[in-house]
Amino acid sequence: MPITPIPTRGSGDLSQVYGDDWSDKEVFLQATGLHKDSDRSKPRHVLIYWVNAALSSGIEIWDITQLEMHGHWHQYHYPNALKINTKERSHNQTISLGIFTSEQREQLLELAADVEYDQITTESRVWMRDLLAKMVEENLISHRLFNTIREDVPLPSV
Repeated sequence: MPITPIPTRGSGDLSQVYGDDWSDKEVFLQATGLHKDSDRSKPRHVLIYWVNAALSSGIEIWDITQLEMHGHWHQYHYPNALKINTKERSHNQTISLGIFTSEQREQLLELAADVEYDQITTESRVWMRDLLAKMVEENLISHRLFNTIREDVPLPSV
């Protein structure tokens, strides 16, 4: 049975300085690289983010939701707001999940915290698949979008 540890503050977290606000925001799923690799032994890392602030020189503060690798184990961090160069969008596949209210983003974070995973064996695509499935159940995203993401990234089947 998977053990789901309590989320911890991410390393380098800037959420106390650049926290989320009450505005509606576009939420994105990002997968490493522009295209899926035909080599299944090279899984893509996936994360969900929205922009909390735009700074100078193409730097943004992204509020990131992900299962992050630390050595040989995985951990879900929240809060996790980090400085990111906007060039990340052009180097990685980015898919819009839609415009979310602050309440919907909070619901997304609650769902993420409830996704069960094993720190050793669960990788980010499996965790993300389970999170997106919960988001479909709660009508945060459509089943059609879920299937598109599952095929394009790709996310493993259950």
